[in-house]
Amino acid sequence: MTIQTSVGSPGTVSAASGGRVLAYNNLTTTPQVVLAANAQRVSFVVHNPGTIDIFFFPTFVQNTGADVTLVPSTVALGGCFRVFANGGSLAITGECQKEWQAFSASGSSNPLTIMVSQI
Repeated sequence: MTIQTSVGSPGTVSAASGGRVLAYNNLTTTPQVVLAANAQRVSFVVHNPGTIDIFFFPTFVQNTGADVTLVPSTVALGGCFRVFANGGSLAITGECQKEWQAFSASGSSNPLTIMVSQI
């Protein structure tokens, strides 16, 4: 008897175990880490089910040819991706393995949903 399986299926034994959903309900105007660094991450989708725009950004950027910490704010948004309120989504694929952060345009207790894939 031969047992066969494919990448991402329940029988796969590796880091490629398919999607994971992360739920946040506490974003404020202060940046916070929402995705830790993960060498196996291939892509992710960020979705904003709330009523306030969310800014999503990598913790490190390459402005000088080396990693530089990005420190954005609601008035300095360079390096950020805006995820519009009321159902806005953002898909990132490829080189997305480093840490990512998010903050809201205003208020507190803002929601954010992230689906991560390692395949």
